[in-house]
Amino acid sequence: MEDKELWIMIALFGGIFGFALIVKFAIWLNDFSGELKYLNSEIGRTDGSEQRYWKRQKRRLWLSIIPFVRYRNDG
Repeated sequence: MEDKELWIMIALFGGIFGFALIVKFAIWLNDFSGELKYLNSEIGRTDGSEQRYWKRQKRRLWLSIIPFVRYRNDG
């Protein structure tokens, strides 16, 4: 009987952990898409050097998905 209870607890904790991961991913995806929409609207609104700045920010946003890619704050 104890073995069955152990498996139920493992499944319960695994389900809670899996649900938490899914929620965290959904929140991240919502934030990412909101930032991407903002950058695209800024790119469409501007021209010249300011547009190049926003395109660079968009490229950095896409590269930020890769865990080992980091940029220094060069303004």
